[in-house]
Amino acid sequence: MQLLALAAVLLVILGVQNWLYSKYALRNVHYRCYLSRDQVYEGEEIELIEELENRKWLPLPWFKTEITTSRWLDFAGTQSQLTDKSRFVPSFFSLKSYQKVSRHWRVVCLKRGEYTIDRVVLVTSDLLGNVNKSIGAEVHSSVLVLPRPLGENDSITTRHLTGDLVVRRTLIEDPFYFSGVREYMDTDPMNRIHWPATAREQKLMVFQNESTTRQSVTILLNMQSRPLEHGIAVIDADKMETAIRLCAGLFDSTLATGMPLRFAANCCTTDDRDTIFTGEFWGHDYVEGLFQLLARLQLKSTEEFINFFSENYHNITSTDLVIVTGFLDEKILDLIRRKQYDGVHVRTLLLGEIPPELNAAGCEIVEISPMELEEAAG
Repeated sequence: MQLLALAAVLLVILGVQNWLYSKYALRNVHYRCYLSRDQVYEGEEIELIEELENRKWLPLPWFKTEITTSRWLDFAGTQSQLTDKSRFVPSFFSLKSYQKVSRHWRVVCLKRGEYTIDRVVLVTSDLLGNVNKSIGAEVHSSVLVLPRPLGENDSITTRHLTGDLVVRRTLIEDPFYFSGVREYMDTDPMNRIHWPATAREQKLMVFQNESTTRQSVTILLNMQSRPLEHGIAVIDADKMETAIRLCAGLFDSTLATGMPLRFAANCCTTDDRDTIFTGEFWGHDYVEGLFQLLARLQLKSTEEFINFFSENYHNITSTDLVIVTGFLDEKILDLIRRKQYDGVHVRTLLLGEIPPELNAAGCEIVEISPMELEEAAG
């Protein structure tokens, strides 16, 4: 009889416990999940912080969070599960009454892009595991991973574009650049007279100034990794990621010089059909904006490169043009030669080798070997 009474009491206690947890387990539970920084470079480490607070008298002996995010955010030291694009990270807690706990995850940002904490599911259970309750938590946290610029310390180096260039003609001569002396003309001001040369030549001589222009550069990225790749995702994705890092390295090289810079590419940051052709500016804020643009680039060309180059041919007014491309053909080389004939210095960074059937004479082309590409990708 006593055993039956004890069993009845236990059943009542178990029933009350199940009822309490089924009704109150997820009440007054406050969860927050956020990243410590909103912008980093590839390979840098940040923190993901989970904060969980139980604001009631009912303890939570078993509590689980399931975080869903990008596979390119590597949670160090976790047994996470990977799919093609996502990473699932489980996290376990045990909370007493009115207790607040936090957990810090070390996260390595493996690849450029914009990543968010997509979804978090909260799961809890009672003391015996009879009742399981779950709910989704709203999370609003993201990080923009900027491409790691390739520079002089990498296997692929970039040319530092600095200084001023002499041009054929301009409306105003530069008074700070002297190329010699010449005979005085009626239109010359008197303050331009070169008196030592006048005394030596026994006739009025004036300073000869050179016509100059401030050097500027356009970085032109071809998002096609191969010919006939327009409108589809790039085939050689690693190659184009290296191309983007090369562009970042070129941006870096202009930052210290204050050189005006423009960026153009036959791709976009979203799924629309637009292409990229920025204005020509300079300064830290502008270059940082270009890095953010590179971070968001889609690995898909929106227009064939030869068409994009031709359409924007006359809009490229910089003194220097750097083309970053995964392939070359005769049509691209013809446009390069035309630009060089117009007085523009053109340098091509080719991610690969020049096809033997192409005649690239007269063009400045830097071949980046497959081994260098692998080292840069690593």
